[in-house]
Amino acid sequence: MGVSHTQRTYEFTYMLRRLGVSEPFREGFLLTGAGFLLNHLPFNVGLVMRAAVLKRDHALPYSSYLALVTVNALINLAVAALLGLVSVAATRPFRPETGWPLLGAFALLLAAAMGAVFLPLGKLRFGESFVGRRLRLLAQGVELIRGNGSGVALLSTLAFTKVIGAAFRMWICFGLLGAEVTPLAAGLLASATIVFSLVNLTPGNLGLREVAMAAISTVLGSSYGVGMAAASIDRVVLLAYTIVTGIPGLLSLRRRGLVGSKARKEPG
Repeated sequence: MGVSHTQRTYEFTYMLRRLGVSEPFREGFLLTGAGFLLNHLPFNVGLVMRAAVLKRDHALPYSSYLALVTVNALINLAVAALLGLVSVAATRPFRPETGWPLLGAFALLLAAAMGAVFLPLGKLRFGESFVGRRLRLLAQGVELIRGNGSGVALLSTLAFTKVIGAAFRMWICFGLLGAEVTPLAAGLLASATIVFSLVNLTPGNLGLREVAMAAISTVLGSSYGVGMAAASIDRVVLLAYTIVTGIPGLLSLRRRGLVGSKARKEPG
């Protein structure tokens, strides 16, 4: 969990630099931890909080922050879908009744994510309305983060290492229950975990990711109960880590004046 948090913080601060914002790594680590914790509340409070902090501390427009979040999610989705494709295709024995639907789903997600990242958004005409100006800023932010491809390459590498880390966690969780999983199976479980973590239907995706992991485990020949138990172990550790790192993050927000000290009005 700590490795994943560090990776996400570097990813976060790197994309901010591409947008012209310099957020120290330590502050980014605390801000990310607070965001993780607050995202367990309804309405993605952590996401809104980070946007407000960056707006007041660095005058970063909300549309630019939305571009950062969008690119991050799309690249994570693309890498997870690609590794999911490879894992399903290489798993033996191949079960057509479940293998083909999974291959189709991962292929569709990969194509959609990559298409969205590389679409020439900057050439579209958005007009001068309020919505049009915000969409133009969003498109410009996506292009800044994307750059000439080097940004996408670095973010893809980080996304790949996150899948590897998640696969190692799956291997540990299933191993604790005496259920051995192969590297390919762990990779498939990790890919599914990351894909479903982007679907915020419940606060912190509580329950959704566990059901998805349990269902995927049946495809791999394990039982639904074992998959749910392994997912629950992962969730409990995640919640504990989120609380431990989120509280210092919340304290840092208080130190920054809740939403930033730079934005305070000075006397006179």
